[in-house]
Amino acid sequence: MTWSRAGLAMLALAVLLPEARAQDDLGGEPATPGSQAVGETEVVITGASQQAFPRIAVQFEVKKPDGTYLLDARRENFRVTEEGKDVKVLEFQAPQTREAVPTTVVLVVDHSGSMAQENRIGGLREAVASFLEKLPEGSRIAVVGFSSEVETLSPFTTDRKQVRRVINRLEPVGATRFYDAVIEALDMLGDEQGRRAILALTDGQDTASQMGNLEMAIAAAKRVGMPVYTLGLGSEREIAGDDLRHLAEATRAQYYRARDADQLKAIYESLATRLGASYSLVYESDRQLPDGTLRPVQIAHAASKRAAETAVFIPGMVVPAPGWSPLFLAMLAALVALAVLPSLAMRRG
Repeated sequence: MTWSRAGLAMLALAVLLPEARAQDDLGGEPATPGSQAVGETEVVITGASQQAFPRIAVQFEVKKPDGTYLLDARRENFRVTEEGKDVKVLEFQAPQTREAVPTTVVLVVDHSGSMAQENRIGGLREAVASFLEKLPEGSRIAVVGFSSEVETLSPFTTDRKQVRRVINRLEPVGATRFYDAVIEALDMLGDEQGRRAILALTDGQDTASQMGNLEMAIAAAKRVGMPVYTLGLGSEREIAGDDLRHLAEATRAQYYRARDADQLKAIYESLATRLGASYSLVYESDRQLPDGTLRPVQIAHAASKRAAETAVFIPGMVVPAPGWSPLFLAMLAALVALAVLPSLAMRRG
């Protein structure tokens, strides 16, 4: 992506104006379930990561006109572009080929004191057991538990019995460090490859996080291109539903609320099906330089009328486009200096 003179001038003005807002580095509002037009196949991008730049990893779903998931599309059914140019796809995984494709998941689970109410902890145990049964074979699962403390209860494992044992040993006690637990899970998944997701359950508002908050959790998830599916158990009065929804939608996932244990089980089963329907691909960016730009990425299925779009932010310095005049660059530098120097003078004063 080359920056035009007008584009860089607007960037400089954004530096000068305190109220200017940064663009969402995931490229706008997430798609919501059921948003496709009747009779149209829809691609929904759920994650994009530049951790292995110049290789870019993308996760996405394909929904058929009836709302169910297309599971066996092939690489040749998709067109993938960056900045409007076709890119070479190096790796491609469909949910169903000759065998089910495993998924890497972190279960973030609440065992604070309030989980004793209405036997919520018992409902969690049953819901996770059902989730594990429906997850694709070979999937790797880790468990992060939280109350007044945050603890990795189980590292990544394919042993589902071990995961069940860990969940069954949970006892309700203490306060709620929800955001600290989500950030811990994101750290665990940062170096993992392929299909990845976090399922984060809480039955109350965060009251005890020491290292993180809502904004920090969103920023951490965007940094690694990770969807965080949030689950609220209980009434809207008990949980911060708007915050849970914001965390999910800002990371291209979804927020689910369960009034009771029966609903919670159905939600976990639905999420297992959804995670099993996710595609993943890796392509190599045509521009090899980490230049501090947003790279628009589009994926279109042969049967879709429009492409799904996201944008991947590549950290680094903004590189001037060829042909800029020295006068324009000098003016740009002066604008930035006008914005920065007064604040430096105030600090020294």
